[in-house]
Amino acid sequence: MKFKRLTAILLAGIMTASLITGCGINKNETVATLGEQEISLGVVNFICRYQQAVSDDMYSMYFGEGVWQQDLYGNGTTMQENVKQQVVESVHEMYTLKAHMADYNVELTAEDEAKISEAAQSFMEVNSKEALEEIGATQEIVEEVLALYTIQSKMEEAIEADADTEVSDEEANMRAYTMFDIAIDGYTDPETSSTVEFTDEEKEQLKDVAKSIEEAVDNGDTLEKVCEALGYSDGITNGTYDADDDKLDAAVKEALDSLKEGETSALIETDTDLYIVRLDSETDEEATEANRESIIKTRKDELYDSVLEGWQEADGWTVDEKVLSAIEFKNYFTQTTESDTESVENTEAE
Repeated sequence: MKFKRLTAILLAGIMTASLITGCGINKNETVATLGEQEISLGVVNFICRYQQAVSDDMYSMYFGEGVWQQDLYGNGTTMQENVKQQVVESVHEMYTLKAHMADYNVELTAEDEAKISEAAQSFMEVNSKEALEEIGATQEIVEEVLALYTIQSKMEEAIEADADTEVSDEEANMRAYTMFDIAIDGYTDPETSSTVEFTDEEKEQLKDVAKSIEEAVDNGDTLEKVCEALGYSDGITNGTYDADDDKLDAAVKEALDSLKEGETSALIETDTDLYIVRLDSETDEEATEANRESIIKTRKDELYDSVLEGWQEADGWTVDEKVLSAIEFKNYFTQTTESDTESVENTEAE
């Protein structure tokens, strides 16, 4: 699983704390182990509290300052616990990658280490002493976290370099279409927001409209022209699809597959909708190239996940939940803007 990067960690003046009690945890205590590697509570706590710090302003705006103790997703877990579990997974991932650096000849260069040290120092200098204390930041911990994220980036690139990037034109090809679609299963009442089913008579009237559009197109008019004349322009959409598309209705895809460029289908009736489709292009060049890149990215992601899962399958990763419970999102952080403080160049190792 690719956890979100520690965004903006190297930006200046990111946070101040509203009520300071100090980070009352033992940063050197072991919260997890991976083989002989012991993971300090200080590292996990810092990432957790940093995630809190960069999210507090947004969350408090919508949910109030008690958001971290709320069960926003209805899964029986507070936001605080959700973040902590996600961070634990992320830390497991990063230390796994660190343990296998030699497998891909990955290393932190002297230049990487210099940039990490400089960035950590800048982070410590530009944030308030109170906030750093509350978030549990030290030069050593910030350097360790930045090193982990740099290793993750390097390992991700190295692993994904083995992915197959050859995508045939046939596999990447995206065909372009125009579609008329009108629902016959019901509509949403704007006053109550509830769904109202059409009567059988109303359904027949809609089918008559669709058939008149079909007839007009057969006589040489375009879908766009006929729908505009009848007040159904909102029913016209444009799109692209490939051979493996599973989002289009099966009957619609079957009809499109049978068309040649420029041809329009007969009326397609399903239980919920009425369709008429036109194939505009056998190959949409822009969409095809975007699809090619998407296929390659999917292959890279799948390879990365497969390699990581293989390493983690029986790696003996353990978490001390009692130690982890010491991490609490007690206080509220605010972020300053660039106009409030001089920004520091983002120097995270590429």
